[in-house]
Amino acid sequence: MTATIDIEDEFRDLSPIARSEAMASLLSQFADRMLDNNKRIFERVLDMIAETEGDEKLHLNMLATHLEMDTSEVDVKSWDDTEITRLSDYKAWSRLGHDSGVCPWEHDSSEYIAAFLLHLQKAVCENASRDLLGDAAETLELPTDFCEFLKHTAGVVHPNLDRQMFVCSFGTNTYDIKGQAQPLDKMCRIAGPNGFVIAAGWTAGDNDRSCWIHYLLCKRIAERNEPWRWRIFINNIDFHDRGYYESLRDFLSWYCSAYDWVDWKAVQQGITVLHQECKEALEEDEEQTSEEEAEE
Repeated sequence: MTATIDIEDEFRDLSPIARSEAMASLLSQFADRMLDNNKRIFERVLDMIAETEGDEKLHLNMLATHLEMDTSEVDVKSWDDTEITRLSDYKAWSRLGHDSGVCPWEHDSSEYIAAFLLHLQKAVCENASRDLLGDAAETLELPTDFCEFLKHTAGVVHPNLDRQMFVCSFGTNTYDIKGQAQPLDKMCRIAGPNGFVIAAGWTAGDNDRSCWIHYLLCKRIAERNEPWRWRIFINNIDFHDRGYYESLRDFLSWYCSAYDWVDWKAVQQGITVLHQECKEALEEDEEQTSEEEAEE
């Protein structure tokens, strides 16, 4: 088997200047679209809360509980901001939905990025399939668009304002090389790349619970003569959602368009459960307060 393989990578064909300009434009579009989606998602969630039966105190307790959720499990909280006494006031004041999702580097990070990419590349090569790639596994290069991506941002994050899908961040882990470049069989079990043969890859995002994003060098089983390609796979086990994207551009376009793919039926069901839990907790608190006042 030869020491070189055919890997399809359109971004690699661009000049360094063209790569930088293309990525800057892509992330600018991403930020605008993410900001718009976050605003619309959060406004819709607030409207759902407002439409439930109950007074402002209940609705604000629901909001406090919703904001603290990092899983779909409800742990009732009480609203403790005395300056905001109505849900409509919070809606007018809040900047929570004003999030572009793009994480800036806090300082000149060019040397750090170069070192991270070098170590990640080495780890990916070590775990790559020799059976599929032969000696070429020793000289694999990371996808050009991802390398350029990290020059412009420290990754992208999803605020998950729906509090149901809990999509993990992407590209933000630039320290745990071993945790990202895991053995192929382990990544394939999680990624579930049905219909593809996998030769190399790494975990580009996970929330340690229910969502994983993998960058995998693969080709379709049914198209063994096609060139290898780096594709991005996402697995969200809470919603039995497994999909893949042909390029970083395609993935980012999906990632910033959550309003279109959030399971709004599940969100409504979650708000219904949230309402019931918060209502019962509030009634218990009021009953306990009445008993204490009666004893006095």
